[in-house]
Amino acid sequence: MESIFWGGLTRIGQSAVEASVTLFVGLLVAAILRRMLGAAGVRRMFGGDGWSGLLRAWALGTLLPVCSLGVLPVAAEMRRCGLRTSTILAFLLSAPHLNPLSLLYGLTLSAPSVIITFALASLTLAVLGGAMWDWFFEPKQPHRQTGDEPMPTPGVGRLLAVFVNAARDSVSPLMGFVVFGVLATGLLAAAIPHGYLSTTMRHDDVRSPLLMAVLALPAYAGPLQGMMKIGAMFEHGNSVGASFVLFELGIGLNLGLVAWEMRSFGSGKIAIWLLLIIVATVGLGYAAEKPLYFAYEEASHTHAFDDWTNPFPENVGDARLTLAKVAEKVEILEPVALVGLALLLLTGLTLRWVDPQGRLDAWLTRPAAEDKPRSRWDVVVPGPVLGVVALIGLVAFSIVALFIYYPPPEQVIAEMGRVRAEVFSAVKSRNKEEGIRQLELWDLLTRKLQVGVFLRTGKLDPEDAKLAEQLRERLEDVRDALLAGDLQDADDKLRGIEQAYGPCKRAFLPSLRESVPEARSGANEER
Repeated sequence: MESIFWGGLTRIGQSAVEASVTLFVGLLVAAILRRMLGAAGVRRMFGGDGWSGLLRAWALGTLLPVCSLGVLPVAAEMRRCGLRTSTILAFLLSAPHLNPLSLLYGLTLSAPSVIITFALASLTLAVLGGAMWDWFFEPKQPHRQTGDEPMPTPGVGRLLAVFVNAARDSVSPLMGFVVFGVLATGLLAAAIPHGYLSTTMRHDDVRSPLLMAVLALPAYAGPLQGMMKIGAMFEHGNSVGASFVLFELGIGLNLGLVAWEMRSFGSGKIAIWLLLIIVATVGLGYAAEKPLYFAYEEASHTHAFDDWTNPFPENVGDARLTLAKVAEKVEILEPVALVGLALLLLTGLTLRWVDPQGRLDAWLTRPAAEDKPRSRWDVVVPGPVLGVVALIGLVAFSIVALFIYYPPPEQVIAEMGRVRAEVFSAVKSRNKEEGIRQLELWDLLTRKLQVGVFLRTGKLDPEDAKLAEQLRERLEDVRDALLAGDLQDADDKLRGIEQAYGPCKRAFLPSLRESVPEARSGANEER
């Protein structure tokens, strides 16, 4: 019971940290839609009835860096503005798992043709999912002219109105669905024993896509974390069908989002609609299994799904380990998002206490005095124009975030050197938990290394990718030994890490590129 309690608490904290960035973005996007574009502008942006609105919903969804929890404020605002339910559902089937960050990650660490096929299948499901809603439930539902309200006056007040709206949304009942999604993920992980899924999702197991549907739907998986799981599945030769189910249902849905959909559009209708989407997704997964499978051999086990199981073995777990594992999820962007969310929550709670009637909102949207003199430098930018510019700015921010999250190879190699020392120190001193933690960090750095090179050069040499993959295999060997409690075997296998690390370092570090041919030759001989 102790490991279940601390394991569930750990997964809840990790899921909250993982969702922080995209949830913060979602709150800002919803506030921009309401206070800059307005309801009429949102209806125009998402187009009219029919296929046009569904295609626009998919296209706009793929541009916003949100997740299956961060998309909730945006979807709620779309509903308030009177958009068709089919348009909102098409948006929800595309936004969480397709954005510039996750797409680039997938193209780098997986077969590009497979990821492109997944994206096209996602387009098909999003558009047909919206169309199915129209056909079966609301065939003649138009855009409703609702949600129109006075817009803030140009100037600082308009920016303040965006912040106030985001703060109020952060403490609204909508956040209850976010909390529910995070809690459900933690409880699910706590109930599955540590390492229980390590031999599942095999290519030769016909049950893999179905098992993935059962596991992935209730659990939260962020875009990057989900793509990382898919990349690991390809590396281990796991089921392509299960990978697609993870892509569509695991990254795209969770219990919090499903609960909001049922509360907003009717539990019976959503249950039937969701069942059709699940059947279509699993069917496409089975259809893709053989045509898209490209692995030469299948590993006997994988750590790709460790995040969906209890992080602690039996009789292990305490507050110190929980805090350490949650802190591992706080990387470059998370501190900014966590501080931003804390500021929004504090402001929202204060406004609920001192201004429950919304007098500040009414003051910010009051009509401007027509006789107020203006400087010739005081140019009034229309709200919709500024809103579109702000949304484009968020897309630009996601591109900048790519370069921040995936540093240049020199920085990654330098960080690898530090982590390498920590790994060797932990294994030599028989510190099992610290060794596993540092090995997981080193594995993540190898993936960042590949994406960072691809991002800056537009290409990734297949031989260099093989060297990185070989290093990950040696890291996994040591981690398996630690998990099995065989500390001496883990110590012995450190030599394999050293043999793989040198060639990988020389291949990716520009100053050592002249020794790449020898490094590749040695790697090929060892393979």
